[in-house]
Amino acid sequence: MAAFSKYFLKAIFFPLSKLPLKVLYAFSGFLAWVLGRLIGYRRADVLVNLSRAFPEKKYKEIKQLYKEYYRHMADIIVETIWFGGCRNPRRLRRARIMEVMNPEVLPAKGENGPSAMILYSHCGNWELYGGIENYFNNTGDCPFTEQNFCVVYKKLSSAAWDEFLRDNRFAPLHDRKNFPGYIESKNLVRHAFNNRDERKFYNINTDQRPYYGGSDTIEVEFMGQKCRTMSAAAAIARKFSMQLFFLRMSIAGRGHYRLEYVPICDDASKMSVQEIMDRYYQLLEAEIREQPYNYLWSHRRWA
Repeated sequence: MAAFSKYFLKAIFFPLSKLPLKVLYAFSGFLAWVLGRLIGYRRADVLVNLSRAFPEKKYKEIKQLYKEYYRHMADIIVETIWFGGCRNPRRLRRARIMEVMNPEVLPAKGENGPSAMILYSHCGNWELYGGIENYFNNTGDCPFTEQNFCVVYKKLSSAAWDEFLRDNRFAPLHDRKNFPGYIESKNLVRHAFNNRDERKFYNINTDQRPYYGGSDTIEVEFMGQKCRTMSAAAAIARKFSMQLFFLRMSIAGRGHYRLEYVPICDDASKMSVQEIMDRYYQLLEAEIREQPYNYLWSHRRWA
């Protein structure tokens, strides 16, 4: 049943993925209206999150952010569909949908040294990150390969959607089926231990609200409020003395994101888990305040 559902999803979305991005953007406005006004997808969560994050803003300003958010969310959806059709990396490079702004802060390709933990959030469009090798202006600047690049994920309850998104997220890879770097979160410690003698770049989305029953949570300050967050990535980075980076993903214009790697420390063992997570949320908050709509406000952020 799961296999049938996966192929059914592909049958729906793959033809759409072959359309030019500009054509898909033409449908994005309608989709934003459907999500934000017609069905009100998580409307209450979005309004509550925005009101709590920006208490200084008036109601009209919150309503404007609400509209901008759903426009951004609709763009994320059509961009993700389009990305699934980028089986030829040249299509992705021509579009220049993402660009790495400061490759010089990353280790050079082939350079020996510790592994790195790259913490990123639900800013920008995280579903396009699997094309990272194509986002460097000079391909020689990219230290990432299909052998050393790792993405940590949380498995979805729907097997069909989980498999479909896996294929979609790594559309531009040369060997999607055998890509070794797609690591379920529960297996991250084992993978880091087994590959401790190789330089790996672990990328993990870190702003998730803790899963129920999770034990690796700590309290941080986020947008002027206390909240609990998962901290396993920081703990693993400390354990293996990894380099630590924060990844910014800002919007330079429709169809163009800018990626910026912000160094946090060269050796995570020199910082406590609390210090790492405090620094991460400081950087995330600064990013959100620059572009308030550029964040996934439809998920609960505070208890």
